[in-house]
Amino acid sequence: MNALRTALALAVLSTLPAIARDVVAEPPRNASQPIARQGMPHCVHVFEDYETEIERRWWLVGEATSEHVPATTNPAVDNRRCCRATATKNFDRQREDQNTPWKAIIFNPVPGPPMGPRSRLSFRYRLSGTDVLRIQIYSLSKNYHRFLSLDDLPQNEWQEATVDMTAARRPDGSGGPLSEDERIDDIQFYIPPDADLWIDDIVLYDEAPAGETRTFPSRFLFTGWFDTGTQGKEWPGDFEIVLHEKPRTWDAARSVVDPQTGRPWIRLGLRGPRPLSRRTAVRFQYQLSGGEHLALILANSETGKRYEAPVAGLRIGGWAEATVTFDIGELPSTTDELHFLPGPGSTLLIDDVLLYEPGN
Repeated sequence: MNALRTALALAVLSTLPAIARDVVAEPPRNASQPIARQGMPHCVHVFEDYETEIERRWWLVGEATSEHVPATTNPAVDNRRCCRATATKNFDRQREDQNTPWKAIIFNPVPGPPMGPRSRLSFRYRLSGTDVLRIQIYSLSKNYHRFLSLDDLPQNEWQEATVDMTAARRPDGSGGPLSEDERIDDIQFYIPPDADLWIDDIVLYDEAPAGETRTFPSRFLFTGWFDTGTQGKEWPGDFEIVLHEKPRTWDAARSVVDPQTGRPWIRLGLRGPRPLSRRTAVRFQYQLSGGEHLALILANSETGKRYEAPVAGLRIGGWAEATVTFDIGELPSTTDELHFLPGPGSTLLIDDVLLYEPGN
């Protein structure tokens, strides 16, 4: 399709006077294509579904709207809002003309997560007035922007897309791919100023290696990794953030003593109430020392409502992964805290916590 557009553009240029040639649209730079979305992510860096106000301060460009909202992924949980593009300039002030107008949706994933080796971005979109979408991301580590362009996209109906963010490059094609441990910032979607764009269900994640059989989640409720940001601010609750022991890298959360019970625990605050699904799962990495028991609690600090379940098949001593699924009764129901309760005398470390609704 890009080759065809290039040929057509050259043919048109040859018939136009010189003064008109600069208005003929060029093929998109850094052209890419959507890819098939694979199974359960290895790690979820950030998501935004625009259903809560929890991260509203990081909605840098775009406005929440209840118009043209896509169908819900779960009949038991309403999909009430999405985000519509608004006028802006390109955030790449180093390489892009600041006199060129755009419309955009831009979300800032504080506190700047480090990437893995297989960075992917999944989202739902609705385009009108253009079939080209520019997806841009800012690197805190490199201090520059990269982008990729999708073209020949359907218009006037909701679509789902996944892109390989390691294909993004600087405007001149340089910059190399997003690399492992590279920290990123703003996630940006751009369209021409006379077009329209709605975005929903943004998920930036690291794709699992080949062989993953679990399905992609139907809905994300919370993701907790402790590599950047501080305890009490970005990561509220009762625990300590500590460095991983080699060969693991970055940080983890370590249990502290609950002053009310005298027992170890991790109370992970979710920064606000999260609406539960009938089946809600928690997947996490853990290292348990000095004990043989671990339970999880989904708690609501306002109402006192709690859902508790044990962790089966515990591994003691080394790092392991566990998934606990809760059967939630009557809806609506929300949670704003996640408690990890090891036995007396234990030390627990956790990492890469994901609260989600399992996929079908």
